[in-house]
Amino acid sequence: MGVEYSPIRVSTIKPQKKLTFDLHIRFKEQFLLYLKVGEAVDRDKLKKLKKQKVARFFIDSNDEEKYQHYLDDLLDAAVTDKNMAASDRADIVSGAAKNAVEEMRENPSSKKAYKATEKASKGIIDVVKNNPEMLKELFKIKSEEDVTLQTAVNTSSLAVRMAQLKGMSEEEIEAISTGGLLRDVGITKMDKKYQELFSKPLETFTNIELKIYKTHPQLGVKVLEELETVPQEVLSIVHTHEEKLSGMGFPRGIKKMSPSEEIVSLCSSYDRLVTCLDGDPKEAIKTIGIDELGNYNLDNITFLKKMLKDDGLI
Repeated sequence: MGVEYSPIRVSTIKPQKKLTFDLHIRFKEQFLLYLKVGEAVDRDKLKKLKKQKVARFFIDSNDEEKYQHYLDDLLDAAVTDKNMAASDRADIVSGAAKNAVEEMRENPSSKKAYKATEKASKGIIDVVKNNPEMLKELFKIKSEEDVTLQTAVNTSSLAVRMAQLKGMSEEEIEAISTGGLLRDVGITKMDKKYQELFSKPLETFTNIELKIYKTHPQLGVKVLEELETVPQEVLSIVHTHEEKLSGMGFPRGIKKMSPSEEIVSLCSSYDRLVTCLDGDPKEAIKTIGIDELGNYNLDNITFLKKMLKDDGLI
């Protein structure tokens, strides 16, 4: 039986940090040894790979636990090492979050993947706290081949920052961070051709496409409920991230949301315009202020606009 390989994100490998596992790249369906255990990636070579839009390395599946320990060390450093460049810290936290969310989508019943998501979500909370420049750095990162992974990180970090500035509790912020990352996990249950809908404006959907798209929050809840350990607050955020206070949202058309649910839904609406639809941030918040008035509390829309301005995003 041959070696099985697992993909990991290039952004989760730090230059000059010795590897605890062999690193491979894929070339024409073959896996080639790139670096051996004990070696470290050169910074210039890593930059070159990113410039070439190489998004993934590969490791022996038997080394997954070693990789997770390596990643945990990097996340801890991103939070505690104040000398680390903000861009490097953002790369590490974003890469870890995308890795975890992607694993959750591929293996939704994996408790290990959910724990990795919680760890990554805690990393977002810690690096954003008292560091307004980190939000800007996280938003600088361009989406790779899957825009839904980038918008998961952006929405989570944006909602976390907003919740922190509003003085919400640690428990609420943790649910917001994890729920923001996993809000679109239901796409794993959708046919691949419909997954492209996340990069299209809703007004261009056919009736069938809109009907299918509206199922993804409920599908996400069903996926997460299978784990039996996901907090109710996280499930509620996943379920309501497309709802509106006007009752014009979905899947249930409710008119009441908790503060946490409203923050994630608002940040999700804004980031869909910016990240999924590649809109200008200033125009996006202007659109939110006009089109979403009545769908969210005016105070929250105003708060989000001020936060984006203060943190240098608009």
